[in-house]
Amino acid sequence: MAHSGSTLGTVVRWDEESRSGLIEAPGLPGNCWVDASVIEHGRPGGQLRAGQVVEVDWTEPGHGDVPLRATRVVRREDLQSGLGG
Repeated sequence: MAHSGSTLGTVVRWDEESRSGLIEAPGLPGNCWVDASVIEHGRPGGQLRAGQVVEVDWTEPGHGDVPLRATRVVRREDLQSGLGG
């Protein structure tokens, strides 16, 4: 049975060329893969930057060797620094 949920996380890597990256969040069993197509900021699509705090809806299975994948990401401009682990 696949698990899913929503949490706050921190972008740990963003690759502009592939338009994808990784998010980590306390309490998740590993990193969460994110594609630019699930980023919301007025409209889907965009980019993230390492260290940015985001709200992430996630699900299993992940992508490749990453256990989770994002289904929706919202930038949290109101939270300035990364989350503690």
